[in-house]
Amino acid sequence: MENALEDFKRIRAQFVQRKVLKYEFELFTKFENHTRHVWGLYQQAIVGDVNVPKLNYMEIDEGEKSWMWRWINGNEKWHAWNKCRGLTKEEASEQYVEAVQKLKIDIQQLLINWKIEISNEPTAAMNNNINNIA
Repeated sequence: MENALEDFKRIRAQFVQRKVLKYEFELFTKFENHTRHVWGLYQQAIVGDVNVPKLNYMEIDEGEKSWMWRWINGNEKWHAWNKCRGLTKEEASEQYVEAVQKLKIDIQQLLINWKIEISNEPTAAMNNNINNIA
């Protein structure tokens, strides 16, 4: 599971860099939405069944600029973890590793699809060099 965790962190870091360095927030958001279940599996593998109540995401932490983003992100993460309820830690760990392996295989095609979805001109997204994610 440690290798899968490192692989996932490496893939996610590339999207975080794109968001910050290239202002490609839409790709980061699509990645986060696509991998929410992976986060839920990780939490289930480490902690077990969800053991925290859904928070009041309307309260804004210091430095948080958007209560809406916090609400959407936090609410969806809680639900992703809650969907794993009942899985043993071992089952969740196995599914996590499988999900990360599938993500490693699919990430390039997902990136192509997401760029097409974001682009106003689908052929322009196809002509971009997408082999280098970072």
